[in-house]
Formats: sequence, C-alpha cells, structure tokens
Amino acid sequence: MRFRGLAALLSVASSLVLACAGASLDEAPGGGTVPFTSNGSATASDADGGDTIADATADSGSATGGEAGGTVTESGGCVVSDEVCDLADNDCDGMVDETDPGAGAACETGMPGGCAKGTMACSDGELACVPDAAAAAELCNGIDDDCDGDADEDEASSGADCDTGMLGVCAAGTIRCESGAEACAQSTLAGAEACNDLDDNCNGQVDEGNPGSGGGCNTGMPGVCAGGTESCSDGAFICVQSEFPQAEICGNGLDDDCNGAADDACGCSHDLCAIGGLLVSGCDPCVTSICAADPFCCASSWDAQCVLEVGSICGDLCVGSCAHTPCSTGTVLVSGCDPGGCVATICGADPFCCNDSWDQACVSQVQSVCGVVC
Repeated sequence: MRFRGLAALLSVASSLVLACAGASLDEAPGGGTVPFTSNGSATASDADGGDTIADATADSGSATGGEAGGTVTESGGCVVSDEVCDLADNDCDGMVDETDPGAGAACETGMPGGCAKGTMACSDGELACVPDAAAAAELCNGIDDDCDGDADEDEASSGADCDTGMLGVCAAGTIRCESGAEACAQSTLAGAEACNDLDDNCNGQVDEGNPGSGGGCNTGMPGVCAGGTESCSDGAFICVQSEFPQAEICGNGLDDDCNGAADDACGCSHDLCAIGGLLVSGCDPCVTSICAADPFCCASSWDAQCVLEVGSICGDLCVGSCAHTPCSTGTVLVSGCDPGGCVATICGADPFCCNDSWDQACVSQVQSVCGVVC
C-alpha cells in the first residue's frame, strides 16, 4: 500500500474542511500545494514528487473529471455519455435508445402523396424518416391519400346519380371528382331531337318539329284512303291518312269512296256483249269476274275473247244479231251473228248448223268448241 498517497488524500480532505470554514491552505503536507477554486474544488500536486489526488483515487477504483463534458468511469466499466440512436446504453441507465434520441426533425420520406412528409425517429438503432400520415382510402380532395402516385383517381368519387340542373336528357348526371371537389357531371350530351318523347336537344321541349316524320306509309284502309304520311305522336310514329273518301269518279280505276271497289255504281261504258274499249272492273259483277280471270279485258280492250268469256265465265252467252241463242235448237244461225264469234266457229267446223238447222249437235258444240256451258 502507498501510505504516502493516503496521507496526501487525508491532507486534502482536511483542507476542504478548513476551506468550508473560511480557511485556505497554500501548502499541502509534505510540501505539495493545494490551490482552491471558488466552487470549492481543488487540485493537489506533490511538490516532492509524491502522488496526486488522481493517484490516490486511482487506487480506490473511481475517478471524476473536472472538465465540462467529461465522462465518469464507474466501477462497472461503463463510460457515461449522451444517449444516441445506436442500440447501446450510452448514458449507463440500463435502457437503450430511450427518449427516441435524435428524433423529431421534419423530413421527406421519398414516398408519394400524403405519405411524403415525415418525422425522424429512432428505430432499431438507426434514425429513419417515418411518414406523418399512413396511406388511406382515396378522397376527393386533390391529395394522393392512398400514396399510389395519383390524386383523386376514380374511387375518390361516389358515382351516385345526380341532377345537373339542366333541361331534358342533359339533367341526368353522376357524381365525379373534379379539381379536388365532387361535382355533378352530365351523363348525356345534347343531340338532335328524335321521336322518342324525350327532350334530346335539352331546350325544354319534347319532340318539337315532328322529328323524323314525312315518310310515306299505309294506313291499312281501302282505296285512296290507304295512302298516308308518318308523323311523330307521343314518342312514336303513326300513319296519318293523306286522302279521305269522296264520291266515286267513274272511269279512273280508283276506289275513290274507299269502299273496296273501284268505279263501282258507275255502270259499264258499253255492253258486255259488244267489242270495244276496256271495261272497268266493278262496273258489272260479270266484268269483275272476267277481269279477275283475264286482266287484259280491263287493262287494254274488251275484245271478242272478253265477249266470249261473258258466256264461258258468267254463263250469259251473247246473242247479238242471232235469231236465237246458240244454246237452244232452232233455225239456222248466221255465221258471225254473235259478238263472240262462237257461231262462226261452230259453222266453220259443222256447216250444217248454218246451212240446214241449228240442231242439238250444234248446241253441244257451244261447250266443246266455244267453251261455254249452256
């Protein structure tokens, strides 16, 4: 043991007691000087080469430094210093990185949108920039809430139906996010007016101007009443009758009174048994039947064939200037006496009928030769 060092330590202690009582020492026992500072601290040196206070305290295992910012080495070997973020117990209090050392400064996270701003924090022994706000559902606010690099993308708006305040089809809208705020976006733009019971051009009127009308159509009525013109009514096209029934005009081949028969009740322009101009279907029931079977008779002219068909179709054989009808026996008939030429045809095949007598054989030929059933 170094007794001289211990004696010096005891001398310093005595000096400190005297200093507290207002005394001061200029010389330490053994020749060392012990100057005192205003706060009562002292340093000691061994004038004769003896131990200093540090020497004495070193023997006891602890030391303190008198300089600002110094460290204290305790018996456990821990060097006390300011706590820093390094997963070490810098201040020797048994805790690591307590009080989040080095944290609190504003920083940039490098993330997009609302996650960009951050604050420095100590984590796992390292300072890191922690976002002030976490990614959240996208809102219509001009901010990239979900931190995906896009602000106010589609999911930011509700998509609910709304009213734009405009007229017609332009009134319908959908909630959309525009410039960071929700707005009612028009769903249908104004267009040309159509026949649909809607205000297509958004002017407050429905189907004005009879849109899409004017085309020809059929009313389903007979005669001249069949013709019509399409018109828009209650959002749909209807066929409006163009002509209405009137008194029958004979000879024009039209059903002027819309009763289903053309030139009816007008009478025929000439006798059915006379060759002449065409006869209008409907002027006589027989003419109607003949023209249905042989349209030439009502389209071009009423020739001998048409007269012959008066007998073959209608059963009324034309007599003309014949002494009697070819369907009955009697005196000879003069060839050509009948307008249809049946007698001339029979006499050409059987001269007896025009030279001797119009007997039963001649009557039978009316059907076989002329095609007329008597």
